[in-house]
Amino acid sequence: MPIDVPEFLKRNAQRGLDYNREGKGGEGLTDKTLDEAREFAQGFTTESKVRRMPAWFARHKPDLDAPANQPGNDDFPGAGAVAWLIWGGSVSGDTMDAADWAQRQVDRLDRDAQAFDSRRIDKMASEITASIEEQLASALAEKAELQTSFESLASSNVAKVTELEGSLAESAKEIAELKSRVSALDCDKTALKASLEEALANQVSASKEAAKIVASLGTSPVAASPADDAAEALDAATIKATFLKMKPGAEKTAFFNAHKRTLIS
Repeated sequence: MPIDVPEFLKRNAQRGLDYNREGKGGEGLTDKTLDEAREFAQGFTTESKVRRMPAWFARHKPDLDAPANQPGNDDFPGAGAVAWLIWGGSVSGDTMDAADWAQRQVDRLDRDAQAFDSRRIDKMASEITASIEEQLASALAEKAELQTSFESLASSNVAKVTELEGSLAESAKEIAELKSRVSALDCDKTALKASLEEALANQVSASKEAAKIVASLGTSPVAASPADDAAEALDAATIKATFLKMKPGAEKTAFFNAHKRTLIS
């Protein structure tokens, strides 16, 4: 960005350019220095030029001690005085006025740069803080979402476990009932077997007794009539059907004992 220069510096630069056109500038002036002097004469300069000015004036100040570079001398202006003017400095009065002005500009530029850096650092810090806060908020939101999902999953699993426990309890109850029925059937089987063995024994014994009676009487057993056989077969079928429908237990055992002849025939 161009920097405005004061009026005295503009006048000094223009005066130096005029002397140089008259051939009094010497051979040490470069095209760059002359271009910068023209910018001075137009009222502006650059930061680069301003930063070089204090050191240049401090280095060339002894040049003004030469007689040709002092106003009022017949040989004035010497090459040193022309160069001094081209850089914007005054050759009489406060000869360091341009150097002092340049130093003030350098100090201001440094302050501005420092303030800019400070603002930039503050801005960067603010942006970093905002980014961290945003990431933290996102992480907290994600954590809350995961927590909700976990609690939902845990609740679902608890419900499933409770349901399975209920199913297991029901199965255990059914198994116990089945075991009880099997135990009852075993008892019925044992009782039935005993009754059957007893009936067989009685049947054998009755057959033997009947044979003895027939032998003693010298008669043959009278055969049952077909009608009697049919009635007896009907009663036997009813008894057997009733027995098969009964559930295992004491009642069924008693019924068997009461009709065991018919049931085992």
